[in-house]
Amino acid sequence: MSYKIDIQDLVPINTKGSENNAATFLICPSENEALEKFQKFSQNLLKINEWNVKAGKNPTDFFIYNKDKSQSVQENDLVKIKIPAPENKLGNGFDWVIVRKIHMIEKRDLKVCLLQIKPHSCPENSKGMPAHFYKDDASITFILAKKNNIVQFTIHGRNEIPNTKKIGFLNSCRNFFVANGGIFGGSKIQWQDFAEEFIKH
Repeated sequence: MSYKIDIQDLVPINTKGSENNAATFLICPSENEALEKFQKFSQNLLKINEWNVKAGKNPTDFFIYNKDKSQSVQENDLVKIKIPAPENKLGNGFDWVIVRKIHMIEKRDLKVCLLQIKPHSCPENSKGMPAHFYKDDASITFILAKKNNIVQFTIHGRNEIPNTKKIGFLNSCRNFFVANGGIFGGSKIQWQDFAEEFIKH
């Protein structure tokens, strides 16, 4: 995939399973306007409760665990996700992720806001197993970058393997279907739509 702004050194390497990428960009009339948009988009990226991701006609909802809806996410926060699919029994009806990394780069010629999430167990049960349709090696990395008058937004799924081991037959079938059926997460189309809507609005 080609990028307007080179962020390849920030993208995780895929070592197992599948990967997917989505990218979009905005060319602004001036560098000042690009900076303003970058700053606004950075704030929006960390307000996970307000994300709007649609899988087909069905929305996917995000909730920062134990935080007020208006708060921004921080490293090590847990996020529960309600997707348009059969309920995740291990996650009390949700898929769970942890915010593993938030990284800001402030250089004169480059500004970056990076957010990475990974599958996690549900804190509301005692099983301690990943309550997500992917195994816990998987990650999704969101990279918002600004250079000159260009703002770029990319999303990178890595090491995506369905979570189907030792979780029971129904959960195993559910996770396999979600991960491979492209309802959410494994579908490049949904992430591409999200990226374009995010930077458009």
